[in-house]
Amino acid sequence: MFTRIVVPLDGSGLAEQALPQAVDLAQATGAPMHIVRVLDFSYVVKLAGYPIHGAYVEMTALQQALKDEHDAAAAYLAAKDEELGGQGIAGTTALLNGNPAPEIVAATQPGDLIVMCTHGRGGLARWFLGSVAEAVVRRSTGPVMLVRATGAPAEAGPPIEPTPGMLI
Repeated sequence: MFTRIVVPLDGSGLAEQALPQAVDLAQATGAPMHIVRVLDFSYVVKLAGYPIHGAYVEMTALQQALKDEHDAAAAYLAAKDEELGGQGIAGTTALLNGNPAPEIVAATQPGDLIVMCTHGRGGLARWFLGSVAEAVVRRSTGPVMLVRATGAPAEAGPPIEPTPGMLI
């Protein structure tokens, strides 16, 4: 049915709420899982060498902070991969850098299903903060299954218009 199930995780408990559905699909179809984590350091690059609340960020401190974040994300992915392996699910991981939505879409291949959580923001919150899930749905050429996070706000916002291959 699917060649792979791609699950983007940002390290939060909310994003991980998509895992049970992805695991069920992987077990039912025999498809391997591909866990993706995208680190977006674009905001940090803009801050390098500029005053932040009256202080300057030293380049070595900034480089160390970025390395620490990268190492923590890699350890997180390794733990998730081991956890899935313990459930008998074959899988791979990818740690990417950049804007999350385009990177998630670029990490897919023909035949993949993206399973991801949506925080359920709507209205002004989605307008100000953006929605990675919405951007992925709009950019993906393959199917996307959105799982609403429990505890996520249930604000009403404009509906996402279905696109070809979108699972609702």
